Amino acid sequence: MIRLLIGVPLVLVLLAAGGIYAAYGEVDPCRVLAVEKARRADAMNKLGMGGIVQWWERIETSQMSTGQCARGLVDSWEDRLAHRGGG
Repeated sequence: MIRLLIGVPLVLVLLAAGGIYAAYGEVDPCRVLAVEKARRADAMNKLGMGGIVQWWERIETSQMSTGQCARGLVDSWEDRLAHRGGG
């Protein structure tokens, strides 16, 4: 029973981390947030400047705590879901 109580959450965390890594190529919340913000900067990406945008976003997120980055990432995901679901 103890193995189940420890094993299931551990497997869920590993699956979540694996999914984030597969989607962003990073696991660190600040780096993932930088990738997310760069991807959402459509105008610059269309000009072929996505790498510069990601570099700049990494500079901005490097000044943030891990908690701030995680919250920013969740906010970004919520915003994306709201825009897709709301029209």
